Amino acid sequence: MKPLFPKWTNLIPHAFLAGFLGLAFLLISGTWYYATPKFWEVGYMPEQPVDYSHQIHASKLGMDCMYCHNYVGESRTANVPSTSTCMNCHTVVDDKTGYLNLALSQDGSSPSPHWSNPELAKLREYWAKGEAVPWKRVNKLPDYVQFNHAAHINSGVSCYSCHARIDTMPHVYQAESLSMAFCLDCHRDPGQGMVDVHGVIDGDSPVRITDLARVQKLLTQPDYATTIGDRLAQRLRSAPPQHCAACHY
Repeated sequence: MKPLFPKWTNLIPHAFLAGFLGLAFLLISGTWYYATPKFWEVGYMPEQPVDYSHQIHASKLGMDCMYCHNYVGESRTANVPSTSTCMNCHTVVDDKTGYLNLALSQDGSSPSPHWSNPELAKLREYWAKGEAVPWKRVNKLPDYVQFNHAAHINSGVSCYSCHARIDTMPHVYQAESLSMAFCLDCHRDPGQGMVDVHGVIDGDSPVRITDLARVQKLLTQPDYATTIGDRLAQRLRSAPPQHCAACHY
């Protein structure tokens, strides 16, 4: 008996399946490439309106992170410093009592580049106009995720754990993925990212949460997580939640 359909029609389902899979791949790849925000990528480093260097301020000058991000220990968010915070230092020109000891004159005769620096000129322009510097956000979580900076900082999770050695960055970039897996890794093993900010382990001196060099040295010790870190987590009774409602509510 002659078959109702020729043999080549047997390839039609396979062709449809291959076409469907190919279309799905293109759709997912295109969405991933064109619709995923750049600020969710490790290494994202936007060009800022004023070329601010954490390396100069936090490392060379020794400024504490909390001088600029002053609400990070009591707020959910790490506030971006206002223009007035910057001008607290950059308007002081007294060579005896000011922070900028070499900024001696506004006429440019001083050996300091403070008055001739084009980036500081931009800062003073924003200040003169009464405007905030339109900083571009570097680290950002999706809108459906809640993260409390104060809860982590006060538990001993340093800036270093999420932002790496931001004090050595001439230009800030995103150092970690900040993905759900990244957060859960720490919540499942909190000892790997906690330092003793309260001095509760054998009377040790407290670790300043913003002393990123010391924090890095501690956390990168081979057995830190299974010794000091675990003891610290137990002493502080810190049991980070792993259920969905902890971050998604």
